[in-house]
Amino acid sequence: MRCFMLHIACLCIASSLCAIGDDIDEAMRKSVPPQLKFLRVYGGDDESMPPIALTSRPTNLRRPNIPFNFSHVTIELDIQSPTPPQMFVVFSHCNADWSEHDNSFLNDPALLRTSSIDWRIAPPASVWYSYTGTLKIPNEHVKFNFGGNWKAKFYLYDDPQIPIAIAHFFVVDPRVETRLEVSGDFYSPRNTVYSSGAYTIDANVRSVDGMNDGQLNTAVFYRLNRYEEPFIVSDISSYEDVNQRTHAYPLQTMLAGFGMTGRRFRIERIPAENEYRVLNLADYSLFPRSNAPLRMLTPDLWRNGSFFEKSDGGFMNTRFIATGDRDYIQLEFLLNTQLIQAEREVFVSGSFNNWKPDPSWLMKWDEETKLYRLRQWVPRGRHSYLYMTGEVDADNRKAIRLTSEEFEGNTARAGHTFIGLIYYREFGMGGFDSIVGVAGGSVYGSW
Repeated sequence: MRCFMLHIACLCIASSLCAIGDDIDEAMRKSVPPQLKFLRVYGGDDESMPPIALTSRPTNLRRPNIPFNFSHVTIELDIQSPTPPQMFVVFSHCNADWSEHDNSFLNDPALLRTSSIDWRIAPPASVWYSYTGTLKIPNEHVKFNFGGNWKAKFYLYDDPQIPIAIAHFFVVDPRVETRLEVSGDFYSPRNTVYSSGAYTIDANVRSVDGMNDGQLNTAVFYRLNRYEEPFIVSDISSYEDVNQRTHAYPLQTMLAGFGMTGRRFRIERIPAENEYRVLNLADYSLFPRSNAPLRMLTPDLWRNGSFFEKSDGGFMNTRFIATGDRDYIQLEFLLNTQLIQAEREVFVSGSFNNWKPDPSWLMKWDEETKLYRLRQWVPRGRHSYLYMTGEVDADNRKAIRLTSEEFEGNTARAGHTFIGLIYYREFGMGGFDSIVGVAGGSVYGSW
């Protein structure tokens, strides 16, 4: 009898300890603040389009035709959180180089604020994230009456000091006709072994409503879907300094025209890079549902300007994935460089990290296998990516001065699409840079 009672007592103690442990685990889980896992922005409802929206109140009702005329942009963010995050968003107008200013006429936090984020729960088996938030702007709460670069800063109500996520997008007030021309060129790589294909871009701009063309001071070019790597032509020296800080090679720029004759913005010797590699995580036969790590079937090989498959153009394609299947895969990237170790750090850059890798996307050389390796969580979809070399900025912990020449090579045949944004210095409302023109093009044509 005594043994039986002792056994019962032990079971009760064990049960109590388990309950206490479960309570502690639950408390710890709830105490962990929400964490951002992924964010992307695109135009309208088309994930392949640049994040461009038209102004809510146009300056000129007779708008020139532009190729990207969306009424809104869509922001999606994946969050790991025990409950739907309680968040609000504040919008701020920025300069053409994304530096922030304190123009109170444009940045009114009382008007440029919303919390109307639509939250959707992640698939049941997902362990990497728990909720997806979607925000479409402008909407009934927020209007954008001024063109330019805009940031959307997401804050937690519990910690309204530091944003958990920042999204970049463009608002255009179309007032000029813009034509973009992309042509093949050459540059001088560090090593003559690397292929040297490059691009030269011209933007020819003409106003249609009697504007002073002399105030058309800046053009910023981006590779489509790569909006962290601006190529800037400007008569504002601080803007052009961005080229030197961002890119591995010096770029030749020219700005011509004055008065009412229109303006021409030109930038030369942009390394062409290669056609993007394709990672098709939408193929469940190759990448089944699993929270266990998966490895690439075969290591990627070194290229020098050659390719055999066309990509989707740099965006994350999820069109053929059901909402309930949008999980993440823990994938090991493998790169075979034919025993060559890079002179600088090697990063994986692609649509799965918005083409802005940080140190978590840094590959390591494996002396045993003679491969570069990296294990990372990647959202399911069809991705574009490249292996790039560069350095880590000590201030913001981002990869800078990236180049793909070492393991990808360069060829203008890749036909990367560029977009060009034209900025006009408005002297009213405290003075600001408004985007008044936009155009797109590649070596195969312009629009």
